[in-house]
Amino acid sequence: MYDPKDLRPGDILLLEGALDVSDPIGLLIVWASDNRFQHAVLVGDGELIEALDSVQAAPLDKYAPVGWQYKVAGASDAQVRMAVAAARGRVGQPYDYRQALRDGGGRVPLARRLDPHDVLSSTLVCWAYEQAGIRLTWERLPTPGSLVHSPLLVGPRPWRKAS
Repeated sequence: MYDPKDLRPGDILLLEGALDVSDPIGLLIVWASDNRFQHAVLVGDGELIEALDSVQAAPLDKYAPVGWQYKVAGASDAQVRMAVAAARGRVGQPYDYRQALRDGGGRVPLARRLDPHDVLSSTLVCWAYEQAGIRLTWERLPTPGSLVHSPLLVGPRPWRKAS
């Protein structure tokens, strides 16, 4: 999928869902958003910044077998630095499982409100870029699957067949 050596700060990784019963939150996200992606990650300075049990840093190669790499079109170096710093500033903040479970039950968007104490993986990525003046999607609180349809994300579209 992606090569960790090709990652640059500000890149976004979207991860395919494994549909594994040992990952009930991942199953819920794939089912509720009706797409193949269950997790969104922002590439920081030599690390991945992600919302799992909390916002945390991870090694760049953590998701290489299942991650699709995207760049944000038109993002300046300063905007990328601002987005990465914003996400990095949330390290330690808890993931909002209650929100994901509450809003995932009816195949509706996984989150309906943005509370500064709530973090979901896709909202963290979008929020970080909004702090840098870039709105990745017009959805109020997008899912990882909806992020891939953003016209600002440049990268593979694995569901499209080559013509």
